[in-house]
Amino acid sequence: MKIFILTDNYDIFLPIYDVIKNNIKKDIDIKYFCNPTSKNKFKDFDFIKQKNIKDDYNDLLKFDIGFSIHSKMIFPKELVETIPCFNLHPGFNPHNRGIFPHVFSIINKLKAGASLHIMDSKIDNGKIIDREEVAIKSYDDSLSLYKKILNLEVKIFRRNLDSIINKTYKFIDIDYKHSNYNSMNDFKNLCKINLDKILTMQEAIDYLRALSHKPYKNAYFIDKNGDKIFVSLKLQKDNIIKNPTMGGGCLKNRILDKRFNLLLKKSA
Repeated sequence: MKIFILTDNYDIFLPIYDVIKNNIKKDIDIKYFCNPTSKNKFKDFDFIKQKNIKDDYNDLLKFDIGFSIHSKMIFPKELVETIPCFNLHPGFNPHNRGIFPHVFSIINKLKAGASLHIMDSKIDNGKIIDREEVAIKSYDDSLSLYKKILNLEVKIFRRNLDSIINKTYKFIDIDYKHSNYNSMNDFKNLCKINLDKILTMQEAIDYLRALSHKPYKNAYFIDKNGDKIFVSLKLQKDNIIKNPTMGGGCLKNRILDKRFNLLLKKSA
């Protein structure tokens, strides 16, 4: 059996590579590819070859299975119709198909998560083999939610790898009729802040946290001098232990109160 994997994401590649090494038989021939624009990310992995499948995919037609693991490239129609190709997608299909689904989930409140589906000629479409939702916490920004989704993707990939290789996988009955799609242009338009737009504070927080993803600079506005000003939001959950017997306060305050009472006794 011959399998090819296309990836352009270093963060997801490492754990996926570990899953493959530990779960696939040695007699299975696996080839790894990336887009030429991603070559520097994988310079330490000489077995990952550069390939632009838009113009060069004929050799892939001879493989038995293909995987897109956060690949930038759209698989040609002939390729996905000739051999089974599977996409590991960082979104809860059919919601927010396309680019950066977790970003849009924070804003439009559609479910976030990860999906594994067979590919067809449409982007992030195709019958779903597995998917799982992840909760969006009030203190999540783009980066923290993205990390949770990456972990979920690895989990989904691991539990379905054998069934894909053995061709025993089954599909989930999901209707794409009411799905939505977000393009790169949609994301770029989202990044430009409309200073005249009226929002609630909750909507404003959701908007800014959805675009806060260190080290990247996403949300911005143009000031009156024509300068481009980037904006990000830092959220931090309060983990201080509350004192239930004093109407609020924290552990630190209780310690200070005890010290103060001791001083009063000594001075009495």
